[in-house]
Amino acid sequence: MGVSISGLIAGTTLGEDDVFEIEQGGVSKKITKNQLRKLLFSDPAFAVPAALPQKGDVVSYDGSDFLTGGFPKWRVIHQNAYSEATPASTSTITFDGGAITAGIKLKATDYFVIGTPVRVEIGAGVFYYGICTAVTDALLTISGAILPLSPIISLAVGDPSVLKHIEMTFPAITYNASTTLVLRHCQHYWRGPTGYLVAFACSHVNTSAAVNVNLQMNGGANVSTAGVLPAAGTATTRGNFVANALGDLIAANIAIADKQLITVKTPVITGTADFLTVQMTFVVP
Repeated sequence: MGVSISGLIAGTTLGEDDVFEIEQGGVSKKITKNQLRKLLFSDPAFAVPAALPQKGDVVSYDGSDFLTGGFPKWRVIHQNAYSEATPASTSTITFDGGAITAGIKLKATDYFVIGTPVRVEIGAGVFYYGICTAVTDALLTISGAILPLSPIISLAVGDPSVLKHIEMTFPAITYNASTTLVLRHCQHYWRGPTGYLVAFACSHVNTSAAVNVNLQMNGGANVSTAGVLPAAGTATTRGNFVANALGDLIAANIAIADKQLITVKTPVITGTADFLTVQMTFVVP
């Protein structure tokens, strides 16, 4: 007569050679812990992940599974936190701004700081990229593609790793001598994944503050509707950097792909200036 399992002494450890009873086709068989482990991990249903967590890895949860190697590039914000109906303007999004409700943080400052990458989905699968330039509990302000005034499908905050910064300097004088000719040292050859321009700023050495500076992506339309007017300096000192105005990048996402050119232009000649510096910020999602 057999002994019921409930009547056995409880085991507190398992050895490699400990024996378990299994049933195969109505026949009782025995198997060791070591054999059981080998069988389980050779079964596709229990396959070992391609990249097991290693010491020092960061493990994150993407909503359905745990991921190793770091946090995801984009973290979607719960829609209860902000107004989905429409952006407050072409460069701002309204947040509830109140206290935490049902575990959901409702302040823009809970998610964004100045310099944080921003991704806005308006139209299924259509993403607009930007960078946070100002933030309060109730309002997020963005530099980047002009936001359509249509319902927001999703809003996400980006990891700083998606930002790419490029600087071009021009060791020349009177750089706006022509609106059509490509000036010396005024192009950048992009290599890598597609990037989206979210901000640019200009500075120069000159007393003139009237020079209009703009960019073109691979010969396309100017990226700004108004360009940038660098601040006046002196004949020997730089003026302060001046950035594109909020919501001043044209509505379409300004993208640059591998092996394409970024060209600096001066679409309106209204003065001369020397030693131009242009700093650009891209999101590479």
